[in-house]
Amino acid sequence: MEAAQRYKRSLIRLLLSNALIKSIWILGIDRWVQNEVGMLAYGEYFSVWGLTLTAGFLLDMGLSTMVRRERAAQGSSESVLAGTFWMKASLLLVYFLAIASIGWLNGHFSTSWFWGVAIIQALNSFYVYLRAWVTATQAYAADVWFSVLDKGMLIPICALWLSGYVTTLPITLDAFIFLQTASLGVSIGIVWSYLNHKQIQFVGPFTISFQRIRSALPYAILVLLMSAHTRLDGLLIHQWSASGNLEAGRYAAGYRLIDSANMFGYLVASFLLPYVSRHLADAGQLRSAIGMARNGLLLFSMSLIGFVFFFAREVSYLLYANDPAAVARILPILFGSVMGYSLIHVYGTVLTARGSLRLFQFVIALALVVHLVLAFIWIPTAGAVGAARSALISQVLAGLTLMYLVHQRNGLKQPYPSYLVVIFTSLLIWFFA
Repeated sequence: MEAAQRYKRSLIRLLLSNALIKSIWILGIDRWVQNEVGMLAYGEYFSVWGLTLTAGFLLDMGLSTMVRRERAAQGSSESVLAGTFWMKASLLLVYFLAIASIGWLNGHFSTSWFWGVAIIQALNSFYVYLRAWVTATQAYAADVWFSVLDKGMLIPICALWLSGYVTTLPITLDAFIFLQTASLGVSIGIVWSYLNHKQIQFVGPFTISFQRIRSALPYAILVLLMSAHTRLDGLLIHQWSASGNLEAGRYAAGYRLIDSANMFGYLVASFLLPYVSRHLADAGQLRSAIGMARNGLLLFSMSLIGFVFFFAREVSYLLYANDPAAVARILPILFGSVMGYSLIHVYGTVLTARGSLRLFQFVIALALVVHLVLAFIWIPTAGAVGAARSALISQVLAGLTLMYLVHQRNGLKQPYPSYLVVIFTSLLIWFFA
């Protein structure tokens, strides 16, 4: 009971702190930069960001998830899991070799933006890996602070620059990328020091275990599928729309907002995974944790969707100086997909904790195929709106499927009110947005 209360308190603190810091980052700093550089430039940046993030599955191969799951469940000793550090370091080399190949094949992406964003992805992946050790040891209070550390340092620096108090020079995407790189480097150093101070052995002897690589492959495939499903839209719009960068910029304006909303689901999942892994044998604790996560995220999603549905125009004109009318058409459709994201986070985490990765992979692969087919049909004629429609259908489909399968396979009562709410809301968005 004490563990459950500690988990709930830390989860609430995590959500509140991220609601403040990351919302300021996305709604304030990132949006401000987009207005400064314009839709076309930010559209190309967004497509590069999606491409490097999708290739980023090579950076982790599921090692962070493995550490959180096995360390929390005490399925592997700390010294054994510490061997994954050198695998993580080796994957950095593999990633940059892959990025070099992608840059060579896509000459128009071989720019400072491309390499800068790739470095950000590499540093962020390493930061998430170090934080996984913190979460896996149930040090929830510390991880609350680490979850907002990099953005917490970066926000005042960018705000002073953009406000003109420090310099009158306009901010550029190159400078924006450099500042993100520096903040991540400092954050990695702080978490590294914390782990050493707590005497958590996260750096083991130099060994490359092919058995560990094989065991990590299912996680890596899952990360690849999920990244392709959620992060490639900018690249697809860039390639399939006649006004590629402009439409990608419009989509990015809406996507960055739902990225802010979706972080809650990601954070809940990062807390839920070690908790479920440790309490798999306790049906009551498991049912309570799933129900709390699902209902909380769906309530948040419905509230957000309702607000955006009625005030999309006002929000777009308030936040964006460039082409706000086009952004207003995209927002209600894009925000509908938050329901799907929420269910995927909750039920995908349960499947991961149980080791049922093949089922999770199959559902996400099916949703990805649906997304790609619909995007190929709709993007050439509808641009960013077509990509938003495709995301809505594929994300909700994946979320509902996972919810049904998890409840069926674990003997849990089906939450029929949740099905009705999600389906009814999706239909409303489809016909009236």
